[in-house]
Amino acid sequence: MTVKPSPSAQPGSHSGLSWLSYLVPGLGQLLLGHTLLGVQFLATAALVWLIAWPLLQSGAAFSIVLALIAVVSLHLGAGLTAAADARRRLSAEQAHAAQNVYKRWSVIVALAVVVLIAGLLLRWIVTLPSWNEVQRNFLFLLIGRFRSSQFTDQLWRLWGFAALALGVGAAFVMAQLKIRNGWIPLALGAAVGIALLFPTVSPQVNIGGLALSLILAILGILGAIPLGLLFGVGRTNTLPVIHGISVVYIELFRSLPFITVIFWFFIFVPYVLGEGTQFWAVIAALSLFTGAYVAEIVRAGIQALPSGQAEAARALGLSGTQTMLQIVLPQAVRNMIPPLVGQFISLFKDTSLVSIIGLIELAGAGRITANRLVTATFEIYLTVALLYFVFAYLLSLVARRLEAPRTVR
Repeated sequence: MTVKPSPSAQPGSHSGLSWLSYLVPGLGQLLLGHTLLGVQFLATAALVWLIAWPLLQSGAAFSIVLALIAVVSLHLGAGLTAAADARRRLSAEQAHAAQNVYKRWSVIVALAVVVLIAGLLLRWIVTLPSWNEVQRNFLFLLIGRFRSSQFTDQLWRLWGFAALALGVGAAFVMAQLKIRNGWIPLALGAAVGIALLFPTVSPQVNIGGLALSLILAILGILGAIPLGLLFGVGRTNTLPVIHGISVVYIELFRSLPFITVIFWFFIFVPYVLGEGTQFWAVIAALSLFTGAYVAEIVRAGIQALPSGQAEAARALGLSGTQTMLQIVLPQAVRNMIPPLVGQFISLFKDTSLVSIIGLIELAGAGRITANRLVTATFEIYLTVALLYFVFAYLLSLVARRLEAPRTVR
């Protein structure tokens, strides 16, 4: 009669192999048959030791500490994970505990690797020699030539951005508190902000840098939303003419590269309307291009609603226009807000392309400064990237906050 090994004998044999992962991360897992886990730890070990070995020999205390944290976390995590895997066959409870060990130490090891790489990168960035050049030219990156003495008496107009921010902030707070008429502070902030900032771009574009990027993005989205609503609703219309025109507009601009649209409008609009209209040609390009994407957001928001909503409204005697304006759109707008904010973020980043036609927005200001200060090229472009990131990330936070209440419901 064949005697089967008892379950208690199996873990011991496995535990005898698991300790190898303390020495070579992943080796114990591979010998225990956990191939994927072993390969993950081996790949991580190769990356960590490739970075850590020169640091341990460098003699720099900061680098040595970072390297030791990553190495110790890696070897300890690999060993404990292998030991937990060796015991997982005892029972379902042990298997669950092993899974928890793996999750916990995977996070710890990943965090240690991130800290190692990010710490070294941050230390290298901070010790770059030309940050003083960035400091001297930072105002140019923010407002362009508007910082010069020629426009000293016009700097008060920059308070228009504060008016816009206050309007948006008040509307956002009212929306979160479910207070009606949140559009009133938004409209007031927009009116005051546009009134203050309008002379900086018309009849001549005097402002630049990040401020011009924001102005272009705001005016572009203000033009794109009406176009998107019009053609988005038109695409859901059953009349062939309206539906066809909407489809042609949407598919045309969604099929063209944005840089082509900019060049086309920059040449065509001044040719028709005369010189001095280049800025408004760019706004038209931004609005029409973004409007096509907004139209698709509107269409998706409308079609996401149950068809019974429109059918019930028609049964009550409402016309098609009344049904769309009073029943469908108010509900669809709630679904549109997060993707609209995402589209605004995309538009804000797309404004970097207008520098090719001479407008000195943020990317253009960075390019001019970097070309002038050859020794500070990396520092300048890193600052430009961080400015784009900060504003885009803030807008994405707003989008997630607006989306959260619907997720709860």
